Amino acid sequence: MQRTLRRLAALVLVVALAAASALTTASHAGTAPAGPAFRLEQLPGLEFSAPVWVGGAPGSGDTFYVVEQGGTIWSVNGTVRQRFLNLSRITLVSGEQGLLSMAFATDYATSGRFYVYFINRAGNGEVRQYRASRGRVVAGSGRVVITVPLSPPVATNHNGGNLWATRGGLLFLSIGDGGGGGVEVMNSQRMDRLMGKLIRIAPRATGGYVIPRSNPFFGRRGARREIYALGLRNPWRYSIDGATGDIWIGDVGQNEHEEVDRLRAGAPAGANFGWPRMEGNELFSGSVRLASGTRYARPVFDYERPNGECSITGGVVYRGPVQSLRGHYLYTDLCTSTIVAYDPATGRQTTHAGANGIVHFGAVAGGSVLVASVTEGSIFRIVDA
Repeated sequence: MQRTLRRLAALVLVVALAAASALTTASHAGTAPAGPAFRLEQLPGLEFSAPVWVGGAPGSGDTFYVVEQGGTIWSVNGTVRQRFLNLSRITLVSGEQGLLSMAFATDYATSGRFYVYFINRAGNGEVRQYRASRGRVVAGSGRVVITVPLSPPVATNHNGGNLWATRGGLLFLSIGDGGGGGVEVMNSQRMDRLMGKLIRIAPRATGGYVIPRSNPFFGRRGARREIYALGLRNPWRYSIDGATGDIWIGDVGQNEHEEVDRLRAGAPAGANFGWPRMEGNELFSGSVRLASGTRYARPVFDYERPNGECSITGGVVYRGPVQSLRGHYLYTDLCTSTIVAYDPATGRQTTHAGANGIVHFGAVAGGSVLVASVTEGSIFRIVDA
């Protein structure tokens, strides 16, 4: 989880420093108009163990779902929660490993299909498909969609971890490069490996998957046809804006820069975001060559880490009821207690009070956005200030 859990011990000290700067401020000097006005409202009566994902499902109304790293998924309505699925027996939990995310098919209201991504007992990434009916998982409905060899890893971090289902039955998955502090592994630029990539597949209802022929490397010899974009280090969280179709990716750097990448809808697929040649907008290792036949894509923006920042948590483009926030891309850094709102129209960023240890932003009914804090075990809702 982008060096997530191995940094938690140091997080308490960082939070104390960050709290002093957690007021709403403009990132540009001068007399620019005030940015969007919002705050976090903690959902009462709900506590979880290391929640790493939160979000809604099509047709589920006010019910939302919380994924715990240890392997449990909860369905929540108001202050009532029920165990939805327990995968703890097949999930490896160590460092950044565990049950990392889920996604609901766009026709979930009728098909009941949903997907989970976790690190299995063999240490590999695994996507499974399940089916639910009347709010309960159908016994025996689990099917393996894809197993991703996370080898050779350097550490237990950089597993990636986000799923996203789109119309037409397509499923995206982000996969990290396997860890390490630099160029120990070159997975992100190797076309024969899925690590350090964003992949796109079409799951079969009976298990397994097919590869869309429109994937950018479908016909390339020696390349994994599942690859949609490459050159990523650990894209722990990304999102697809339902209003535009753009894909926004928060990707981790090494010592200097964190970055946000954007794949515009309709633009040629197959973008190469540069790791480990590039870290943000800066050259990281001049000895690294980008995979031949790929197109380098600069980040939308990057940021340095002067105030204890350590690991970006990519977020979502807000489309909910807080009018001043609509159209802004939200993100945070694990080691701060702030949320940043980025306006794609102007490039302006504003920093707002947030919470400790935010690891996920998830949309629910009506476009509202919930926020999961892995350190506090709490879920928050973004509301008007």
